[in-house]
Amino acid sequence: MPKLFPSLLIFILFIGVTSAQSIQIDGFITDSLQNPLVNTNVIATPLLEANAQIKFSISSSKGEYRLKLESNLPYLIKVRYLRMRKKEIQ
Repeated sequence: MPKLFPSLLIFILFIGVTSAQSIQIDGFITDSLQNPLVNTNVIATPLLEANAQIKFSISSSKGEYRLKLESNLPYLIKVRYLRMRKKEIQ
């Protein structure tokens, strides 16, 4: 049992370090009448690093979305929904 404690502590510290390097953006996507927009694409494209991964999320039936991004990179966020104009946030 004593050997388990150091391994568990290292695992907990590793989780803390990896989670400190990312941020989470979440929210709701609604129309002008506050109705949720289902299956809306939310795409985060890194602006500075060419080889960095594009992150994306698709909104739920309640219009909820969640993105996990690297904290040290700027992103261009695109929101796309069928039959609507695209909106970009930088």
